[in-house]
Amino acid sequence: MITASLPLELLLLAVAIVSVLLFALGVPLVLSFGLWVVAFYLLVPGFSIANMSITAFSELESFTYIAIPLFILVGDLFRKADVSKDIVSFSRACLGWLPGSTGNTVIGTSAIFSAITGSNAATTASVGQALYPSMKEEGYEPGYAAATIASGGTIGSVLPPSIMLIVYGVTFGVSIPDLFIAGIIPGIAMMGILLGINMFISNRFDYGIDTDAYNFEVRDVAETAWKAKIGLGAIIILLGGIFAGIFSPAESASVAVLYILVTAVVTGRLRNGTKMVQAGYTSLVLVGVLMPIIVIAVLVQQNLAYLNLEDAVSEAILSLGSDWLIIVALVATVLIAGLALASIPNVVLTAPLLTPAALEIGLDPVTWGVIFILGDAIGFITPPYGLNLYIISGLTDIDYMIVAYRALPYLGGLLVLLFVLLAFPEVNFLA
Repeated sequence: MITASLPLELLLLAVAIVSVLLFALGVPLVLSFGLWVVAFYLLVPGFSIANMSITAFSELESFTYIAIPLFILVGDLFRKADVSKDIVSFSRACLGWLPGSTGNTVIGTSAIFSAITGSNAATTASVGQALYPSMKEEGYEPGYAAATIASGGTIGSVLPPSIMLIVYGVTFGVSIPDLFIAGIIPGIAMMGILLGINMFISNRFDYGIDTDAYNFEVRDVAETAWKAKIGLGAIIILLGGIFAGIFSPAESASVAVLYILVTAVVTGRLRNGTKMVQAGYTSLVLVGVLMPIIVIAVLVQQNLAYLNLEDAVSEAILSLGSDWLIIVALVATVLIAGLALASIPNVVLTAPLLTPAALEIGLDPVTWGVIFILGDAIGFITPPYGLNLYIISGLTDIDYMIVAYRALPYLGGLLVLLFVLLAFPEVNFLA
């Protein structure tokens, strides 16, 4: 614990307030929180500004971090190969015969697309461009159609392979294969809840076309699965190699990149070298944005740990006494943090503050990691921020508040799942 004088504590508090205000005003996190990190190293005795670079290097030299740019490249190659139509056809063959046909297709496509790209935002944008016009033509209320697309985009944070689970595993030294396995049931549950809500609402308000037009045929599923072999094959490689113990996450992503390149070139999807260069460039830019954020977030987390803030937050939550009150406090904190922070800073900064309390009520690190990532994903459709809501609102020119209102049933369903997993962690028997 810092034994510094009051002026030092006031200085740190003042810098912290300035950093938060700058962040609230739209200054990038790397700069706003980086100000606090630099001030901490300059002001606190025993810390040297020269150690910042050493800490940053030691953090990023972990081999597992290679998985992040590779997973990003997998997603970019997938988009450039233009296989979204094949994924849509496969999802429609599997789910189109149920009430709410195209809405179900949106959710199924989002699950597959996000499992490959690992990005909520990219999934929402891509699926929105592909399926929003169809939903509108088939009689879906525009706001509800947009809300369904935004909600489907949340699945990718939890359903493996997930970039966020990788970040959590690397940051806290938790087995990534164990996190992937633990994410299967919650990910499938998210998909099931969203499908159930869509079928109920679509049937209630007569949204969509007559589902008799899409009878379930095993032959159709097999044919569309073969056409979608680039995307589905990448998922099999990513998950199969990791679960079978053949590959590490980084190695699995490397093989998936090679698989997509070979199959996309052979099938004519990526014979244009320009598309490959564009995919590599896009991935490089995104990695260049994410890695400094990870470094700053880790430095802030280490400084907060030095200040014993983690213990203080944990003690405050545990002082509530009742496990149910503690669960409510954990859920509320996760959701509030998800509103204010992007996913990676949220994982690195907020998760350590809540982990001691979560462990105290009987959660293990793997189970808690999946629950935390689920809470972070819910933040993508939670007003007043909700990144997915903003993305689909801009894409469809529908007022943000209309989309947010129409997303409330989905938000409620996912919140119930979050509470169930916290209160009854044994439900996730794979964790």
